[in-house]
Amino acid sequence: MGTKMYRYFVILLFVKWSEEYGSFRDKIPNGHKVPHPCNPSTIWNGVGHKAQGGGGERNPFGLDFYSQGKTWTNDLCRKDSDGDGKTNGEELGDPDCEWSPNSVPKATVSLSHPGVCEPLNDPKCAGKNDFLQCDSTPSCYMEGDTVFQTLTFPNTTVPAVETNYYCMTFDLHTDGDYHLIATKPVIKNSNVVHHMLLYGCDDNVNATDKPEKCGMAKENCRHLIGLWAVGLDGDCLHKDAGFKVGINGFKKATLEIHWNNPEKRADYTDGSGLHIFLTKTLRKYDAGVLMVGQNYINIPPRSPQVVVKANCSSSDTSRFIVNGPIYLTSALNHMHYLGREMKMEHYRNNEKLRDLTDEADYSYDSPKSFPLTPPVEFRPGDEIITTCVYSSMGKNRTVMKGEATSDEMCYGFLTFYPKENLKMERCTQWQDISEYSIAMRDPLIKKCNMWKFVRAEDPDTGAFMESVFDKCNMLMGCKQECLDFLPEAMKNPCVNGSVGAFIRRLAVRRNMPTHFAMFTALDSCNAEIVKDTCKADCLKSCREISGAISIKTSTSFVTYTYLYFVGIMLLIMYH
Repeated sequence: MGTKMYRYFVILLFVKWSEEYGSFRDKIPNGHKVPHPCNPSTIWNGVGHKAQGGGGERNPFGLDFYSQGKTWTNDLCRKDSDGDGKTNGEELGDPDCEWSPNSVPKATVSLSHPGVCEPLNDPKCAGKNDFLQCDSTPSCYMEGDTVFQTLTFPNTTVPAVETNYYCMTFDLHTDGDYHLIATKPVIKNSNVVHHMLLYGCDDNVNATDKPEKCGMAKENCRHLIGLWAVGLDGDCLHKDAGFKVGINGFKKATLEIHWNNPEKRADYTDGSGLHIFLTKTLRKYDAGVLMVGQNYINIPPRSPQVVVKANCSSSDTSRFIVNGPIYLTSALNHMHYLGREMKMEHYRNNEKLRDLTDEADYSYDSPKSFPLTPPVEFRPGDEIITTCVYSSMGKNRTVMKGEATSDEMCYGFLTFYPKENLKMERCTQWQDISEYSIAMRDPLIKKCNMWKFVRAEDPDTGAFMESVFDKCNMLMGCKQECLDFLPEAMKNPCVNGSVGAFIRRLAVRRNMPTHFAMFTALDSCNAEIVKDTCKADCLKSCREISGAISIKTSTSFVTYTYLYFVGIMLLIMYH
């Protein structure tokens, strides 16, 4: 698998919230100064959310703010959202409800949180602050010999373009063997940080001293060992597992940060990153992350429901799970903002055992981690069916699979142990083709010897192509001998169905002009085939369509042929 395809395998958690978050704080008085109720020396950035960093469920003030159209109104100012006896205006420095955007509030000190009932120990606040955790440091951060290492970018200018991926490679501790057991975000500019991914690297990778633009994950830094997205305050691994770091583990790690700058501002800088927590008291198992899902997505516009499925099949898991089962400890769904529902189901011998995830109300803003307690045994031959449901009612164009927030994804991520029992940490499909089979270069994929067929110099492939070019010629339009030849030609499993579509895509991506020309020749009779299959009541329409697209030897033919080739190429590229 190429690095670009692998890049698709590991991108996750593009959070739409970051496109709006900064402007929300500008819409209320002192929005950038609201103190943390547990530690007034720090700022509660997600003023309207239960999570300090924003994202996820809204707190009482956030619900009221949303109901007022995300605007500071007189009613919102005079309301006591958190029920502590002080109006929102009093808590935010606008006691007389006179503030307007871009003006200075009456008070800029002695502020309090409008979504948290205070004082925290007051009887009137009982039961109102259950979401608040003043001691937010997970216990795994504090284990006896735990040390932490800070992996952050130096303060760096964020480019004035909407989507940016930047990477920096760090040296990890190598004075012994460690397990990475937890991560915690270090957020310097919440207006632009979209998500962060940490990859373990091979030993031959060199550390870098500054972030560099990275359009794809490096082939030699491909092991996902840490992540952050809005709504996640940090992450602890299962108590029995950790990612191996040190002498016999990862010695380097690459941090990738996705900056989202929809306003294309040139004045943003950022120096965010992750704290990683390491212990020399090695846990029983090394951990890994298994990714499942679908790499072909085609969502028509204005569709109320589009269902996309993928199968991590028994034939695949029976080959890549070795030396016994693995144990799944947590699961995470990932789609973009057309996603409405998602689930991962665990099957054995064609019988469903359990749901690993089931989100009937999936929200792009609110990623949910599903702890699997106790860990779920996953055996060789077991299956995972992934189902993603989308709605494109607000879209006027087809949405395909891709990295951008305007594209879509359908992935599940499963943390597991022991890592050594899994030969490959991805189990995805392209349409109904197993990408594990492609990665392993299986000789037959749906009866097609793909690796033989993609070699134009192969005698059998060459003979088939010669017969196609002899009977079919795009420059001559649809010849009768081509029309007669097509039924026999299409019996070749390498030119039809999902395998044919995959090889067409490959022909463009790998610059295979002979294959591209062959498929174009085979397509020369498409209009006639459509016409022949029309029923009597639509024959007139078919003739109109056929006449509009039929190829004639005329002065306009060259222009049509050029547009046809460009159109076919674009269609393949975006599939």
